[in-house]
Amino acid sequence: MNKKSIITWFTWIITFSLVFWYTLVFAWTWIFDNNISLSFKLSDNVYLDSIALNKTKILFKSWTDLTNYKIKSECNIFSKMTNSKWWNYMFELKFFDNDCEDNNFSLINEKNEKKFDFKLNILTEYWILSKLLVIDTNELLNFKNNLNKKIGILSKYNLYDESLVNDYYDFLKKNRSLQEWIYTINLINNIIDKRGEKYIVPVSWHNFPTNLSKIPNSSRLYRAEYTDWIHHWWDIDWKFWEQVIALDDWIIVRTVSDFDFSDLDKLVKWKNLTNDDLVRNLDILRGNQVWLMTMSGDVIFYSHLNEIFSNINVWEVVKKWQPVWTIWKTWVPDQNYTDYHLHFEVQKNPFNLQKNQSYDIDDYLLWDWLFKWKKQDYILEHQMEYFQN
Repeated sequence: MNKKSIITWFTWIITFSLVFWYTLVFAWTWIFDNNISLSFKLSDNVYLDSIALNKTKILFKSWTDLTNYKIKSECNIFSKMTNSKWWNYMFELKFFDNDCEDNNFSLINEKNEKKFDFKLNILTEYWILSKLLVIDTNELLNFKNNLNKKIGILSKYNLYDESLVNDYYDFLKKNRSLQEWIYTINLINNIIDKRGEKYIVPVSWHNFPTNLSKIPNSSRLYRAEYTDWIHHWWDIDWKFWEQVIALDDWIIVRTVSDFDFSDLDKLVKWKNLTNDDLVRNLDILRGNQVWLMTMSGDVIFYSHLNEIFSNINVWEVVKKWQPVWTIWKTWVPDQNYTDYHLHFEVQKNPFNLQKNQSYDIDDYLLWDWLFKWKKQDYILEHQMEYFQN
């Protein structure tokens, strides 16, 4: 072998060794830097409105030291690593944000680099109630009974007993499921109790109207051109800016706060109006309004409103007797009309199982109003069965 061949061979050996070495280093670096896995969640659910359930635990398995890692979210959270053993790292995650909607979370390193992404179910009292309130009482009771059976099975996991479980993580998970079911049972019990109560009159210190023109099914012939000419609701006369209160515990499903007189130009008027035309015209006439689903599953339309308080937003839970907005004038196609009153209606939930408990604004508009087609003397006799004096 000549000298040139030896040099070439030696150069090739060195080059190969260097490439192999750097490849090996890169491979090991990649393996160690990308080996994180999620091996345990205390629960997939986080209940933002519960002090006990607005937190969870996440266990990561990794060859990389995760001691200084954190969990990051768009929500206001606190996270820290609480303990580690071998290659297992337990993180505790707690929420301080009741309005959190982002269910995406990331484990990040000291350089703020994402190393692992995961998801959680972010649940609020509103979200849970929105699923429960559209269920009729008998179905709610069946659901409650099924939960009670599950609670009975897991009740032994309320307190830790080493003889019950081989795996402490198994105990933690079952204990958390037990607490979540108890939380749901308490909500169901509250709903059922509230369904036995009457609504309050939504204007403080006022009796319910007895004037025939102010109760459901009274005539509105002057609106025959663009409505069904029937008054669906109650009117309570009172002063401009008088506060209106919540007649029940409920959740807010819609608000309209930007009504303008020019909106009356959107009224559809012709001889052959469809039912959709009629309900849409009535919706325009309501002006500023708030819709709320009560504990009974009914939807209440509060109409002719002036100021809607800043804490009143869709997705909020409102409590009985809470001041929520103020009265403004009646909306008819006449800017000089000054009949100030609260105009409100009760849309009765049909509990239509075929809808799979999924209702929208159009559905609420088409529900029958309370006392639909009932004679007025019947209404006067029976309306206080639904409302307190």
